[in-house]
Amino acid sequence: MVSRIGFIGLGVMGSKMSKNLLKGGYEVVVYNRSRPAVEELLRSGAVAAASPEDMARTCEVVVLSLSDSKGVEETVLGAKGLVHGLAPGSVVIDTSTIDLAVTMKVASALKERGFHLLDAPVSGGPEGAGAGTLSIMVGGDRSAFKRCEGVLGKMGKRVFYLGGSGSGMKMKLFNQALVGVYFVAVAEAYLWSQKLGVKLEDLQNVISTSWGDSPPFRHFVSVLESGEFKGGALVRNLKKDLSIVLASAEQEGSSMSLAELAQRYISKASEMGRDDYDISSIYQILDEIKPRSD
Repeated sequence: MVSRIGFIGLGVMGSKMSKNLLKGGYEVVVYNRSRPAVEELLRSGAVAAASPEDMARTCEVVVLSLSDSKGVEETVLGAKGLVHGLAPGSVVIDTSTIDLAVTMKVASALKERGFHLLDAPVSGGPEGAGAGTLSIMVGGDRSAFKRCEGVLGKMGKRVFYLGGSGSGMKMKLFNQALVGVYFVAVAEAYLWSQKLGVKLEDLQNVISTSWGDSPPFRHFVSVLESGEFKGGALVRNLKKDLSIVLASAEQEGSSMSLAELAQRYISKASEMGRDDYDISSIYQILDEIKPRSD
């Protein structure tokens, strides 16, 4: 039985996911470069580690929730990385969305040393992370997945085992290609609806029961109702995810014209200083960031 879980990366998603592990009865050891995030988890009952290596010496399962490929690679394989402290058979669960090539590199490096990587990116946004209702897409060794199924079940409501290493990341990138397009479409349609004088309340009541409904639509409405445009599902993260999607599509010779258009909108928002704003906020500057048709 796994009873002690390491957790690295206490951002918008990770802080909520680690709290759900605590609520689920696990002892949770946390590490984060920003100390205030650690202090918050300590108040919730977690224990702090001095480094990933230090954490690995006492945890047979470690969950990552990091922002980019470089962070994952350094955390696992770097000078003070997990790889230097893990016991044989230990499992690293990476819930980050990163480059598929890095996922495969880390999985291979861990396997050579007798460890396992489960690429287990998540979807459901901050709301799902807080409620423990995330969808989790898992790739990696099946026996490692079976050992960690209970851990994953405390963070997500729907856990999908999809096959060998990289299977979870491939599915998440497909998901993000859709998410990018959805958010831009919702923002554009909402701005148009406001010029027509349609009420947000009516949009919510009708669209939530119609074919136009989607989790991005519901998230968009919740952000507008709250008026909290900073934080949440960040522009910077979706920009990063779509960059990975488009690079993969180019490598495979696939056309992703709508994802490419969405990325142009989101990149413009980033250039205008919106990196740390919720992606829903792009409706506020949509007329200014519309790409030229030529």
